[in-house]
Amino acid sequence: MSDSSRPPARSVVVSLFAVAATAVVAASVLTVVAVARAGPSRGSAAEAGERPSPTPRESSAPRAAGLPLCLVGSWVSVEEQVMVKFYTDVDPMLFTSSGRRYEFRPDGTGTERQDNVTLTGSHQGTELKIVANGTNEFKWRATDKQVTYLSRTNTTITYSYYDQRGLISTQPQESKADLNEVDDYACEGNQAAETNPSGYRARWARTDGSGVYG
Repeated sequence: MSDSSRPPARSVVVSLFAVAATAVVAASVLTVVAVARAGPSRGSAAEAGERPSPTPRESSAPRAAGLPLCLVGSWVSVEEQVMVKFYTDVDPMLFTSSGRRYEFRPDGTGTERQDNVTLTGSHQGTELKIVANGTNEFKWRATDKQVTYLSRTNTTITYSYYDQRGLISTQPQESKADLNEVDDYACEGNQAAETNPSGYRARWARTDGSGVYG
């Protein structure tokens, strides 16, 4: 069935870190879902508003007990991939990106920064993009194998969605007090990797933004 003939639908579809955005765009027939695990919104995906279907074809705070020093400090994503349900009548598609920045502080708080970070995918040969800008403050904890993003305490991040027609809509990320996103991770020296069951995969490199806390 061609995309133009599909019936309307509703769908809700982020992880060293994915990101959740929610907004409703009037007079549209399909829901587009943004990445939510990309940081306390990584690996898992985000909920977004409705959109038309595609055309066919540095810190001195004390370290919280139990937080591994391996994660504490500043990081930038070298490579990220996540499955995103961009259109409600199309299966989730692979999107890739890089350049997301994180700071994990020893007191269990953190900051995510996205400056024109672009997730790219494709549908029927047409490029799809989600462009993220803003900051996200979050709380976290971790064991030696898993990191839990407890909450998004404050966020200014917005997501702009594009397909072959250009900008479809721009949606804000929402704060969430009960995020509780759990991702697997492994880090060694200046490198780290993160995954979660939703299909999120990421490689991270340590930066000198805040260094390593003791």
